[in-house]
Amino acid sequence: MGEIRHLLHRNISKNGHLERIVAAAKADAGFWLMVKEREMERQAIGAEVDWEGDSEDASDKSAPARLRPTIAELADDLVSRVFGICPPEMLTIIQQALLDAARVELSVVQ
Repeated sequence: MGEIRHLLHRNISKNGHLERIVAAAKADAGFWLMVKEREMERQAIGAEVDWEGDSEDASDKSAPARLRPTIAELADDLVSRVFGICPPEMLTIIQQALLDAARVELSVVQ
């Protein structure tokens, strides 16, 4: 497995790496279910904060409900299995790609 450490933010999607990561996530049914749960949680927290207002109390109430492992931990685990080492700044892009793919899939089901 190669490392993605050398990739720049601007070309991670050009070489199909994001698509490979999302495809690997979807290929592992249990893993993909956890990603979709994180997206559903993100949507629920967003709706709760919108409903309760932008107060600190709203986000504090949601914090204990957060699922483990986090989407960051899931992304790191997946990328480590697919590519090897992943720098932290790349994880944000990968997390968003996973959540976006999960959102699309969830919207089709609803």
